Amino acid sequence: MRKSSYKAIISLLVIAASIWYVFYDLYPAEITDLSTQPTEFSTLRAFEHVKKIGDEPHYIGSRAHNNKRNYIVNELEKLDLQVQTQQGFVLSKSGVLTAPQNIITKLEANDSQENSKALLLLTHYDSAVHSSSGAADAASGVATILEALRAFKTSNPTFQNDIIIVFSDGEEVGLTGAKLFVKEHPWKDEVGLVLNFESRGSGGPSNMIVETNHGNSNLIELFGKAQGEHPLANSLMYSVYKLLPNDTDSTVFRELADIPSFFFAFIDDHYDYHTALDVPERLDKRSLAHQGDYLIHAMEEFSNLDLTDLKSEQDDIYFTVTGLGLFHYPFSWVWVIYGIGFLVFLSLLFYGFKSNSLSRREVFKGFIPWFSSLIIAGLVTYFGWPLILKLYPDYSAILQGFTYNGHDYIVVFVALTLFILFSIYQLFDEKLNPKNAMVAPLLTWFIVIFLLNIFLKGAAFFIIPLLFTLLAFFLMIRFQVPSYLFLLILILPSLSIIAPFIQFFPVGLGLNMSVVSAIFTVLLFGNLLPVFGYFSVKKGVATMALLVAIGFFIKAHLHSGFTENAPRPNSLVYTLDTDSNFATWNTYDENLDSWTSPYFEALEDSTTAADYQSKYNTAYTKTSKANLIPVQSSGIQVDTLVASKAYLKKFRVQLNYNRNLNRIIVSESSQINFSSFQVNGKTADAYGQDSGAYHVHKNRFKNNLIDYYVVNQEPLYFEFEVEKDQDVEFVINEISFDLFSRPMFSVKKRPKDKIPKPFIVNDAIITKQTLEL
Repeated sequence: MRKSSYKAIISLLVIAASIWYVFYDLYPAEITDLSTQPTEFSTLRAFEHVKKIGDEPHYIGSRAHNNKRNYIVNELEKLDLQVQTQQGFVLSKSGVLTAPQNIITKLEANDSQENSKALLLLTHYDSAVHSSSGAADAASGVATILEALRAFKTSNPTFQNDIIIVFSDGEEVGLTGAKLFVKEHPWKDEVGLVLNFESRGSGGPSNMIVETNHGNSNLIELFGKAQGEHPLANSLMYSVYKLLPNDTDSTVFRELADIPSFFFAFIDDHYDYHTALDVPERLDKRSLAHQGDYLIHAMEEFSNLDLTDLKSEQDDIYFTVTGLGLFHYPFSWVWVIYGIGFLVFLSLLFYGFKSNSLSRREVFKGFIPWFSSLIIAGLVTYFGWPLILKLYPDYSAILQGFTYNGHDYIVVFVALTLFILFSIYQLFDEKLNPKNAMVAPLLTWFIVIFLLNIFLKGAAFFIIPLLFTLLAFFLMIRFQVPSYLFLLILILPSLSIIAPFIQFFPVGLGLNMSVVSAIFTVLLFGNLLPVFGYFSVKKGVATMALLVAIGFFIKAHLHSGFTENAPRPNSLVYTLDTDSNFATWNTYDENLDSWTSPYFEALEDSTTAADYQSKYNTAYTKTSKANLIPVQSSGIQVDTLVASKAYLKKFRVQLNYNRNLNRIIVSESSQINFSSFQVNGKTADAYGQDSGAYHVHKNRFKNNLIDYYVVNQEPLYFEFEVEKDQDVEFVINEISFDLFSRPMFSVKKRPKDKIPKPFIVNDAIITKQTLEL
C-alpha cells in the first residue's frame, strides 16, 4: 500500500471520528442518578416526575388531567410554595374554545432590586388529544422545572429577580392556557423573560430558539452567559421555525405581551410525537438531562441579571461549535464578512493563476464533477423518497412523515450521495488537480451564501467554515503537497457547524426533506475537498459508501413492517347522522389493516373533508354503512333576543348534553358574516388590525365557527346576530372518545402492533345534527 493511501485512510478515520464526536457531544452523555447531591439537578429524580405524569393520556377535560394537576400542585407545595390555579374560558382567533386551568406559583427574590423584572419558567402539563401520554410533550418540561426548582431552592441562593412558574393548560388545543395567563393574570406585567420547555419527539438534543418582536442581540448576549455545557443554537433554526405553522406558548407571550423568551425543544424520534408511544420508557434521558442543564445554568444567571429591558434594534447571527460554545455577531457584519471572504477568494484566484499554480483549463473542468454530483445526488434523493413510498405504501400511515426506520433512510441517502461524489471525482483523478477542483465548490458556496444573505439571513454563519476552507485553499495553492494535518484542522469547523444539519432537516420536517440532506452532504464535501481531493482511495471509499447504503437499505427493509415496538397507526370513527338516522364507519387510513378491514367490507372510497380534520388536512379515505346504535345527541335550546339594530335578528343557542362529550364542532357552510358572535361570553379576535381583517365569525374564511374542547361538561352556548333576511344552518358535531368503553359497539381492543393515529379525531363516536334558523 502506498504512503498516500495510509494518509487517506487515517484522514478518513479522523473525519469519521470527528463526525461521531460532533453528534455525540450535542447533548449530555451523563445521566445523573438518584444519589446526586441535593443541590444539583438529577436526571433520574426528574424522570420520577415523568413516570408519574406521563403514564397515561391526560388531555384537557379528561379525568386523568385533573389527577396530574393535583400531583403537580402537591409537588410544588412540598417545596413550600404558595400555589394558585387560574381557570377561565378562552376563545381563540380560529374559534377554538376551552376552559384551561393553569398552575401558578412564585419563588420570591431574597435580594430584590427596585423595578426588577421576573424570570418566568413555562411548560404545559396537558397531553395531546387523545391517546398520547405526553411523557416527552411535555411531562419532560414539567419534570425539568420541578427538579431544577428543587435543586435551586436547596442551594439557598441569593437572587434579585422573582421566579414565576407557570404550568400552562390547553397548549395542545390552541395555546389557550398561555393566552389566559397573558390576558388576565396580573403577574404578566412583572415578567421580563420567559424560559419555555417543549418537545416535538421523544429524544435528541435540545435546540434553543429565540422568540422576540425586536432585535435578538441582547437576548443572544444573555444566553451566552448561561448557555450550559452543551449549547445548541443557531439563527438558521429560528429563521426556519418562523416560516413553519408551529407556535408554542412562548409565541403567545411574544405576540400578546411583547415579552421575549428562550424556547428549548428536542425534536428527534419524531415518530413518537403526539402518539400513544409518547410514554416514559421511550423518553431519551439524555434529552431530559439537556433540558436540565439549560435550566440550571439559566436560573443561576438570569435570577441575578437585569431583565428589565431586553429589547434591541439589532439582530445577531449566532451559532454553536462543538466544544467551544456560542458565537455571535451583528447582522450588520453579514455583508462585510461576505465581502472580505469573496475578496480573499478572488485574490487567491489571481495569485493562483499568476503563479501558474492554478490552471484555467482544469478550473473549468472542475465544474463538471461538481455540478454532476450536485445534480445527480439531488435528483436521486428527490425522487428516491417518493419511490420508497411506492415500495412501502404503509408508510403513509405515519402522518409525521418520519418513519420508525427513518434514521436508516437518512444514512442511505447520505451514503448514496457520498458514493456518487467519490465515484465521479475518482473518474477525474488523473485529469484534475484538487486545488483546481476547489474553485467550483467555493464559488457555489459564495453563490449560496449570497442568496441566503438576502432571503434567509439567519443562515449567514455558513460563511465562517468557508473562511477556514479558503485558508486550506491557500495552502493548496502555495504548496505543491500541503500538510494533511493542517488541512484536517482547517476542515474541522465545517464538520462541526454543517454536519448536524444533514440530520436535523429530515428529522424535524420529515423524510421528504432528505433532498436537503443530500445537498448539505455535497456542500460539505466541497469544504472537505482539500482532504478528499488528495485521496488515492476514492474508488474504495465509493465502494464502501455504496455498501453502507445497501446495508442500511436492507436494515430499513427488515424493519419496514409494523411491530409492537414500531406499531402501525390506524383510525376508526363511528358517525351517526341524527337527522337522517344513518350511521357510518369512517377511517383516515389510506390502507386498511387486519383490525380496521372488518368494518369496511362494503366500503366506499371517500375524500370527505370533515369539519374535524387534522393539521395535516387529513380527510376521510373510506366509509361504510354501520348498524344503527342508539347514541343520544344534545337537546338544543333556542331563544330569541333583542338585536342591537333594527335590521338584525339575534338568537341564543345552548346545547343540553345527553352524554359525556369531549369535543363539539359547530360549522356553517355558506360562510355568511355575522354582525356579532359570542361563545360562552367570549368574542374572538380578528387576524389583523384593520376593519378588513379576516375573522372566524365576521369576515369569515372557513366553515367552522366553534371548536369546543369540553371541560367538566360545561355547557356550550353562543349568541349571534345576522340580518333579518338571512337564513342560517348550523351543523353540530358532538364527539366523545368512548368508542371502546361502550359495550354496544363491540369494538375489539387494538392488537399490540397497532396504535391510534394521532392528529385526528379517532376512536370516537360522533353524532351529527343540523339546526336551521
